[in-house]
Amino acid sequence: MNGPYLFTNEDIDQHVPDGTIGAYILSSGNNVASYVGRSDSNLRQRLKQRILESRNEGKNYIHFWFQTADSSLQAYYLECKWYHEYRPGDNQNHPAIPPGAAWKCPIPGCPWSV
Repeated sequence: MNGPYLFTNEDIDQHVPDGTIGAYILSSGNNVASYVGRSDSNLRQRLKQRILESRNEGKNYIHFWFQTADSSLQAYYLECKWYHEYRPGDNQNHPAIPPGAAWKCPIPGCPWSV
């Protein structure tokens, strides 16, 4: 995992390779995961979009971590792992699968793993 970095457009441009797939963690402070997410197409673009969304939601994320992935499935597995491990308070729902995919959560005991 890479980070923590400041959750700014400048740090995103500096550290996140353009056009990569991956998962990310956002923190409102104290190195506590507040939100986890992923991008199946362009992680840099998704993080920048998330800056705008978080402002509209009234969220003040300060830091981010990320990890690139070789596939959308691998990014989903990372997002699920972090969702279960860190239990971020700003995630309303379990990570979603892309439309048409039949993926299952890799975490044993999760209702989405059945």
